[in-house]
Amino acid sequence: MAHIRSLFFDGPLAEVENKAITAYKLGRPSEIIWNITNRCNLLCDHCYMSADAHQRPEQLSDEDSIALVKQMAEIGVPLLFMSGGEPMMRSNFWEILNEARSYDMHVVVSTNATMIDRAIAKRLKTAGVDWIATSLYGPADFHDALVGVPGTRDRVVNTIKILREEGVRVALKSAVSSDTWPHVKELIATAKELDCGLIYLCDLITSGRSEGEEDGRITAEQWRELADYVLADVLDPETTLEYDIGALPSVIPYMAEKLIAQGIDVTKGLERLKTVSACPVGKGHMNINSEGGIMPCQFAQDWTIGNVRDMTLAEAARKLFEYDEQNAQGVCSDEECEYSRICRGCRTKAFHEFGDPMGPDTTCILHPNDKRSAAGAAKSGSQTPSAPCAMGSCS
Repeated sequence: MAHIRSLFFDGPLAEVENKAITAYKLGRPSEIIWNITNRCNLLCDHCYMSADAHQRPEQLSDEDSIALVKQMAEIGVPLLFMSGGEPMMRSNFWEILNEARSYDMHVVVSTNATMIDRAIAKRLKTAGVDWIATSLYGPADFHDALVGVPGTRDRVVNTIKILREEGVRVALKSAVSSDTWPHVKELIATAKELDCGLIYLCDLITSGRSEGEEDGRITAEQWRELADYVLADVLDPETTLEYDIGALPSVIPYMAEKLIAQGIDVTKGLERLKTVSACPVGKGHMNINSEGGIMPCQFAQDWTIGNVRDMTLAEAARKLFEYDEQNAQGVCSDEECEYSRICRGCRTKAFHEFGDPMGPDTTCILHPNDKRSAAGAAKSGSQTPSAPCAMGSCS
């Protein structure tokens, strides 16, 4: 994840990101993405967990789910993403949400938005949800075919309008693939028209229903074109839309070099990247699946380090920090890339492609023969989390 405007300038997520960085420096999880259920009422072609209408038999009980939220609060987790499947299909969704908010935890709900009407929108606002994140992929016929349920796009658009009318902030999400590529710029325009504050554009992750579909990714040249388009919009004084780029950390050094070439001061972003790289694996980022499995990344459901039934979140955080201490291989190694600690490469793509999370990220968009120096200077200031005892003693 890489929030472009908030990283390099003053964007809408700067405050919560600062809290996340502080938590990381104290040896705590900086944020947790929790797939509270695998159940979903859609059947998206690209779903990385193959979610459907069935609940997994080992799903955390309601009692375990509330105990987990309490544990998050005890170690000072600043930000919780409630995701799925479709999180609102979990029977105690509201109990989990209200418990998290009772500890003043920032909460983002990632939902397909088909279960939200005006009454639910008002309830989400009252509960203090920070953002609702929901997906669009293109025109109605295309979107509905992709998610497997006719009429979905129109329902999502109507829900976004209701949420904004009720004062709930909305982030629009989309997977970037060869299929959605023709619609990406139109989706950016739609995000602005619907008064969304953020758009999340994620490179295709080939797991779940999209396993083995690496050919469905757009090319590095197309990603560079999109990055240039996004950067131009961020620099436009008339626009305020935040951009979050997922599963393509190399876009950050690419953009940093572009900004430097234009004489723009990127010190703020580079200083932050000394602490938290563009790929969040090993940087305080934690993911939990519906069965309690603890993962370095939500896009690799089979890459787990333990389970909340057997491991505390404090222990899990220390285990996850170990990934940041390792040197990636090949083009992503410290020896071969001066951006290695700024970017890190997508560790999940390496896991899927090579069975090794420290393998190279073969989707890097940087020109391999370009001279790189200015942005690479940030790597030397890499920081290490504080002693593990800091996590256990702070709340």
